[in-house]
Amino acid sequence: MRERTWRVPTRTDLRLLAWPTALRAAAAIAIPLTTATLLGHHDFGLMTSTGAFTVLYGAGRPARNRVRLLLAVAAALVVVSALGALTAGIGWAAIVLLTAVGAVATFACHALRVGIPGAFFFIMVAGVAGFIPSHGNVSPQEMVLATAVGAACAVPVALADLLRRPTGPQDRAVAAARSAVEKYVQAGTRDVAAAHLSHRASDALHRAWQVLWAAGDSTSSRPGARARVAQLRAAHRAYTSHALPGVAPDPDLAADLAEVPLGLPSLRDLLRRALRYPTVALSAAGRVSLGIVVAGLIAVTLSTAHAYWAMMVAALVLHQGLDRRRSLVRARHRLIGTVVGLGLFAFISWLGLGPWATVLLVIVLQGTVELAVPRNYAVAVSFITPLALTIATAGGTGDVRPVIAERLLDTVIGVAVAVAVLLTVGRGSSVPMLRSYVARVLTSCSDALDHIGAGTVNRPEGRVAQRELALDMQDLAEVSARARSDDPVRVEPWVSSRETTAWLALTVLARCAAATGPADGVGGATWAARSLGHAAGRGTPPDPLALANLRAVLR
Repeated sequence: MRERTWRVPTRTDLRLLAWPTALRAAAAIAIPLTTATLLGHHDFGLMTSTGAFTVLYGAGRPARNRVRLLLAVAAALVVVSALGALTAGIGWAAIVLLTAVGAVATFACHALRVGIPGAFFFIMVAGVAGFIPSHGNVSPQEMVLATAVGAACAVPVALADLLRRPTGPQDRAVAAARSAVEKYVQAGTRDVAAAHLSHRASDALHRAWQVLWAAGDSTSSRPGARARVAQLRAAHRAYTSHALPGVAPDPDLAADLAEVPLGLPSLRDLLRRALRYPTVALSAAGRVSLGIVVAGLIAVTLSTAHAYWAMMVAALVLHQGLDRRRSLVRARHRLIGTVVGLGLFAFISWLGLGPWATVLLVIVLQGTVELAVPRNYAVAVSFITPLALTIATAGGTGDVRPVIAERLLDTVIGVAVAVAVLLTVGRGSSVPMLRSYVARVLTSCSDALDHIGAGTVNRPEGRVAQRELALDMQDLAEVSARARSDDPVRVEPWVSSRETTAWLALTVLARCAAATGPADGVGGATWAARSLGHAAGRGTPPDPLALANLRAVLR
């Protein structure tokens, strides 16, 4: 991931911002907040923002997939709000609750591949719901009701774009992939930006296949769906035929062509896979739990009145499970953005805005956050901070200067704890995790080869084995990239083995796709793949030559 440096935005930059997403986010808060203010319940309207965060989830997903996700997120936000309200004013209980919410939400978001914004808002809502009733004139029941109202308003708003174009997510994903591939092909492989354009095209193709897969287009007989799949296949072939000189096409990307008809795994299967230690989901959940506990204990020991903020900051830095370098960048952005945001909140408080001016402010802040998040995280945090503080001080009275001072202290605590966790916890875990995922791919290759030999590839159990292999390949790609960033020296002996393993898996998927009945001569390959997988699990990198020979036999 390349670092973004600040520059004056151009007209093109402004045009490329996520305006539809920002407008939906602003509308989700505007509707309940404006209505409540008209009815004379301005503070209640501000608290509905805790449920309105539902609108931030599922952007770009197809209709049926998005509806399920939004309903689940809305229900979860109401539940954590209720739990937070029950712990209002009890410091140790808040630490226990936020630790549990952080661990469960982080694990679930990684395991179920929820995507951005991930687990953060579940942790934030639990903390805010515990803070407001204990520092204002709001009952726990009123807090929970506000979250439920906000979530109920957010769900239809989040689906509004599908009314005009039900297949909009699929069309946009395919169009984005085709555009990225065209730019890469037109630039030529000798262009100085070729590597960057290739990476962008690869990401866009991955994303498009995932959207079509989730929408059911890849197995649909509808003319529109078949046309989209055909367009994406053509773009995919155009990309792989223009690989950079000396560089083979990405095997994880090439596997998409074989993965498409395999169907979606169930939620149970995704959770089961994430529980196979070690996994990114378990690692991220463990780090978040530790960060929340330590930050909370320090904040409570120092008698800060807003301990939840320190815990929230620590979780924000850690919950995405990024590699160490990107997480440290996020920590720096969080600290800088919070300082700027506290200054903005101080200025807003000094202005003494009335209810309607505050309504407009909250709507603008929410929309601005959505515009800034994909472009520059520090800028986004500069607006998230006054937004969160405006919501959290609903129903409260008095001087805000102590609030600002304590929030700065809590931010420093949260960031410091997150950085300490990043630098000390799991420093040597990159290689063990990488070798486990290499072993899983090889074992899944063996299972799929069993079905090729038995002629059961097209039966339900055979398709499950292929899907497991495809998912293992996706996970291996993610873990490999993170490991090479965190520990490049120790990971180096595994690089060639990982690449050759991925290509072997692609060949197995291709054989599965072409199989029409029982195949002779795969028994030895099955045994070899399983043996290499067992060796990898014990810490021995598979011999790239042996993997290449095995692939040659299958081809």
